Amino acid sequence: MKININNRSYEAVVGERLIDVARKNHTHIGYFCGGNGLCQTCYVRVNKGMDLLSPLSDREKALLSDTLIKEGTRVACLTTLDKPGTLELLTTVEEVKRMVESRPQDIVAYQAKMGWEALIKFPDTVTMQARRFAEGKLDTWELVTDVITAIGDAIALTVRTLQHGWDPSEPGKTFKRQYAHEHNLEQNAIEQASLTKKEPAEKQNLPEALRIDQKAPVN
Repeated sequence: MKININNRSYEAVVGERLIDVARKNHTHIGYFCGGNGLCQTCYVRVNKGMDLLSPLSDREKALLSDTLIKEGTRVACLTTLDKPGTLELLTTVEEVKRMVESRPQDIVAYQAKMGWEALIKFPDTVTMQARRFAEGKLDTWELVTDVITAIGDAIALTVRTLQHGWDPSEPGKTFKRQYAHEHNLEQNAIEQASLTKKEPAEKQNLPEALRIDQKAPVN
């Protein structure tokens, strides 16, 4: 299925979490806690395809206010793809980034709103997280490992961005690793194309004995 995150299209399969699709494609999403539903930075707004996602869980309801739910907000690490189709998302961190770039005057109001919505749900959030720890549903070692992995992913993305640049005006452009054998195949194709071009007129009149076979072995 197709999933569009921040105006970039990616492939995904039913059963994947939204945060996993975003992470493996290095798209702009927050996940400091490594996807354990603690840091609340992986919020996304669903612009299309809400019916393709898993129903709101009790954990999501403990984190999201009624206002955010009505606006189509989901917690990416707690939401999975349930049905195939076309899904369009905008991550909260990307929304803030775009706001800083185009409407910086709106940042204060936006932060105040999000802070208020978080404050409303604070008692439910604390109760839910405390219950998870008490019931042993949150593995401390797994949490530490996921956080370290998340930091590593963030560093790798930062390095790649500095090396290759990041152009949000080209939504269709995606990052693709090119391995050595793929590069050699491209070079061979270019060389073969140049060899099959029509020979210059001065070479066409050479005696056969003096012509070099294009496929002759080279020591």
